[in-house]
Amino acid sequence: MTRRRVLIGGGLVGIIVAVALAWWLGSPLFRDTVVDEAFPFELPEPAAMETMTEEEKQEMVADFEAAMPTLMEIEALAEADRMVVQERVMEAAAAMPDTVMDEPMPAMPEPEATPTPQPEATPAPQPEAAPQPELLREGQFRGADDFHRGSGQAMIFRTPDDKLVLRLTDFMVTNGPALSVLLSSSPAPASSQQLGDYIDVGALKGNIGNQNYEIPAGTDLSTYNSVVIYCVPFRVVFATATLPA
Repeated sequence: MTRRRVLIGGGLVGIIVAVALAWWLGSPLFRDTVVDEAFPFELPEPAAMETMTEEEKQEMVADFEAAMPTLMEIEALAEADRMVVQERVMEAAAAMPDTVMDEPMPAMPEPEATPTPQPEATPAPQPEAAPQPELLREGQFRGADDFHRGSGQAMIFRTPDDKLVLRLTDFMVTNGPALSVLLSSSPAPASSQQLGDYIDVGALKGNIGNQNYEIPAGTDLSTYNSVVIYCVPFRVVFATATLPA
């Protein structure tokens, strides 16, 4: 009887140990490990940034970009970790100095004047006015939310030499990491899932000011219904400008 109790007791202990071991080995499959490390970039105080030279600001921006995780590193993170990193990167980027652009409209080719002999009494012919680009589509920017703000105008022109140019005027958007300018088939995408078909026409040149982007030749503009300022690594929409047909 005693031997039987010992065997039963030993069996129960073995079962308990096995269950505990299985839980220990299996539980990491069902639990996220949340990262709570600081973003490895120390942003100077606003007062200190105001006194920085342009060279010092450029160095700070370079340090920030060097501290940015790569796209592969971001995609390898668990969802909870990615949200923590995204929040801290976005806050640091928003506080960075503005990059101001002031590009003129693309230069139009001047018409060549062909001099023709005229009698002295006849006034010389005046050169023809330079041809102007044709405005095809336009829309107003609006921010995606209270943090990601945007304003200004998006205009698509066809130039006299038959190029398509996207021009942003009186433009402003919240600073962010790795922002790109997209043409999207969606009229007002609020997330990466709503972008639909899109083309990337280039990295954003500045978060403030007038700037131009060449649209690839042969692009069917009827396919695209908005201009989107988009953070590529974190797949976040910053601002959109709907382009009415």
